[in-house]
Amino acid sequence: MRKLDHSAFVIGLGFVAGFIDVFGFSRLSGLLPAHITGNLIFLALVLARGHTAVLIYILALPIFGAGVVLSSWVIGTLAQRGFEPFVPAMLLEAGLLAIAMLVSLALPPSHSANSLTSLAVGTPVVLAMSVQNTLMRLVLNNLPPTTVMTGNITQVLGDFTAYFCGFTSIRHTERDKKILERQAERMLYTFLSFLAGALLSAVASGNFRGGALILPILALLALIPYGRKPRPSAA
Repeated sequence: MRKLDHSAFVIGLGFVAGFIDVFGFSRLSGLLPAHITGNLIFLALVLARGHTAVLIYILALPIFGAGVVLSSWVIGTLAQRGFEPFVPAMLLEAGLLAIAMLVSLALPPSHSANSLTSLAVGTPVVLAMSVQNTLMRLVLNNLPPTTVMTGNITQVLGDFTAYFCGFTSIRHTERDKKILERQAERMLYTFLSFLAGALLSAVASGNFRGGALILPILALLALIPYGRKPRPSAA
């Protein structure tokens, strides 16, 4: 597979992840589609309080896992046959979000983790995030993750501490410094775009319900030109 290396990917996908996480949390009874393991916390909390509205929290992880397996198969099959998988993956993720948008507009707001809306909208949203995570792992694996902000912050602070303290795990060359600076820059882009997506989602989801999903869909489609042709490393 051709190596894709452009800051537009972390900016666009970071925005999508932040938007979808807040959308799920605010519109789907606390579902976290991007930080998928966070749903285990809600599951434990709800069960500890004696509530039974836990279905979407229970199903989130297996749905996500199934999406990872399916998208890994699609990406691997395309690459094995000589096709670039980036554009099909973008279209697949955008298509899943479009399904979620249409279903959300057709159903009443979710009032429970067991509701039809939580399940019918949450499923394609979680699948979309599984595609994005798989894409980052298999195709854009030279770029920072776009859904795990805690890991990004830890890595950049840890790397810079090791470099400036002179630890032997980091070679003391100008090239290493430039690599760290480049890495930190892209992680900053990811963090800020995730935050921007979250903030915009908080506003748009409250005013436009499921129709707000048009924004992350457009963000995904806007990335397609960056993956069609080779781009220089410097963004």
